[in-house]
Amino acid sequence: MKKMLLLLSVIVLTGCDLFKDSSATAGLFRKPAENIIKFRENTIKLPKGYVKIETDQFRLALDTLQNKPILRNFALSELKNLEEKKTDFQIFAQTSNIENYVFVYACDFFTFDEQRAAQHVDILNKKRKAESKKEKIRYQRIHGRYFYTSNSKIIKLKYVRAYKKEKQFQTEYIVASKTGGIGLLVSNIENIDFEDSVKNSLVVNY
Repeated sequence: MKKMLLLLSVIVLTGCDLFKDSSATAGLFRKPAENIIKFRENTIKLPKGYVKIETDQFRLALDTLQNKPILRNFALSELKNLEEKKTDFQIFAQTSNIENYVFVYACDFFTFDEQRAAQHVDILNKKRKAESKKEKIRYQRIHGRYFYTSNSKIIKLKYVRAYKKEKQFQTEYIVASKTGGIGLLVSNIENIDFEDSVKNSLVVNY
């Protein structure tokens, strides 16, 4: 009987170990994978490994970046800006690396053509550059674009911010839609911006 109980204990403990996440964020993402953004009648599919998380979960996961204070401060500052706007927003993060995340938020609706889009990109670029200079962080614009699909019009600004060995690629999208407009901020250390996902999966009643 004792041998049987001992054997069962070993099986249980071994089984638990099989489901342990080796990453520093283990235990923070317990909900089933939800890698599809559904926001204001818009649908954008993210790669597998991204899940929707609550604000408190996100902050808790960022605490694992104590050895990367600049990247952590980037994320906290962006989150604070969204909260101060008092607008609806959602957060999606990669379960294996909290440095890769996406903010999607409600923004004011406005229509634009190529000229207005270029002006908006220029204004946004100057704003991000000034913010980085104030924080003594290197900033480099990668590109700004305006494109449209059969049902959406989108502005894109991509840039990189860096401090010493810490580097973060960030891409901002503004989408014109009759549902009120949405914005996305994609932060990624691997230079991935999900442009194809935005183009192919965005459903906007426009």
